[in-house]
Order: sequence, then structure tokens, then C-alpha cells
Amino acid sequence: MIQHITLTTDYGLSDAYVAALKGQLLRQHPAAQLVDISHNISKYNLQQAAYVLKNAYHFFPDGSLHLLDVSNFNLDPAEYMLFAFDGHFFVMPDNGLASLLTQNANLRTYLVPANGRTALHSFSMLNDVLPALQPFLTGASLEEVYGPANEHYHMLMPFLPAISGNNLNGVVLHIDGYENLITNIDRAYFNNFMKGSGAFTIHLKRKINHENRVNQLVNSYEEVAPGNIACFFGHNNLLQIAIRGGNAASLLGLRMGDPIFIEKS
Repeated sequence: MIQHITLTTDYGLSDAYVAALKGQLLRQHPAAQLVDISHNISKYNLQQAAYVLKNAYHFFPDGSLHLLDVSNFNLDPAEYMLFAFDGHFFVMPDNGLASLLTQNANLRTYLVPANGRTALHSFSMLNDVLPALQPFLTGASLEEVYGPANEHYHMLMPFLPAISGNNLNGVVLHIDGYENLITNIDRAYFNNFMKGSGAFTIHLKRKINHENRVNQLVNSYEEVAPGNIACFFGHNNLLQIAIRGGNAASLLGLRMGDPIFIEKS
């Protein structure tokens, strides 16, 4: 029986969608412990949704169920999928989210019955998916409810860093609530890129004819003076860009998807 259920959506908190979803879950499974991960995912931003859930789910007990509902410009197939990964269960639209979350690991997926649904809409999760999950929530096995697993699901390629000559090219993957910038450049990739070279320059976006450049990494914000840029690898081993005491995204003029590149010398 599922005990912990997390919710990650782009519903926002100004409408009834989140409350209705929780209410239906509690009607079906009163003993469930519901935890909000985020309901402020940018509309249609699958990369952000996968990033947020990827950095949260593994802190929950094994066997937790994670509901992720973010659509892809209303072009989604009218299907939701359920799959097991890394000791957890996930339910989400079959629109590429699974591949972004798992880096295209070999998944065994189960199709959640559509119940006549022909397109995704705001209440698909509420009206169609949750009733179809009821036997699984209360203890039935995936095979008992949904039949044999398959390996067919929609795949998207995640944003990956790339090396071009002496440059390591990446992008801003996420902007957190403090406007710190998280890139898609991880520590291992950076270290491999820097083999045989000790000097580098991190180039940030040009703004008002000025290019911000950083040529060192630090371990924390406290190692730079207030107002200065701090570049470091965070707890998830991704390169982060922050300004001590300031909002890096606004002050540097950077948004999700903007390029970041590192030049070695």
C-alpha cells in the first residue's frame, strides 16, 4: 500500500486545481501522506519539472509515489504512464518527462487506462488518472492492475553540455527562488574538460555592452565579497552561479535556457 504521495505540477496556487487533486486523493486513500514538491513549474516547461522532481524524490522513503503533471504545449498524447525507477513509483503524462527525469534509463512502463479520454486537460489527472490508480494505491501489484510492462514511451533528449575545442558549452537549466542560476554542467564533466589545464574563464551573458566573466570556483557564497559573483558546484554537483546578497538572474540578465560557456587556457 502506498503511504507517501508527492505532487509536482504547473497548476499554480491561485485556482482550485491543487486542492481538488488533494481532496480526491484523500477520498480514495485517506491514510496517504501528501507532500507538495512544487506547483509553480513554468507552464509547459518539461525540463524544469524534471529538474525539480529529480532533485527531490530521492529524499523520500522507497516506495513513494510521485505524481508529476506538466503538459507540453497541449501537444501531448492523451496518455499517462506509471513506472518504477530507483525504488520509487512515478505517474506523469507520456510526453517525454520520463526520459528527462531518468536520462533515458531502461524503464518498464505501464499505461494508465484513458477511460475514453481523447486529450489532456487540467482535470485529466483528477478525473481519469486517480480513479485508475485506486487499486495500485491500496496494494495491488502493477501487473495485476495494468498487465505486462513494456518499454515504449515518448523520449526527449535532455539539455547536455558539449565540448567544442577549448570551450565547454552549457545552459541555464533552472533558476531557484533566490534567483541563483543552476546550469547543466556537472562536476565530473567539468573536471574531464579541464584535464591538462588549470586556467579557465566562465563567460556569462552580455548585458549593456559588458560581459561578466569569472575565472575561479569557490565552495560557498561566503568566499566572495557582497555583490560579487560566486560560481560553485552545489549539492547536486551542478555548476551554480550566484551573487552574494543579490539576485543573479535579474542582475546578470539571464533566463532559463540561456547559454553559459567555459573557456580553458
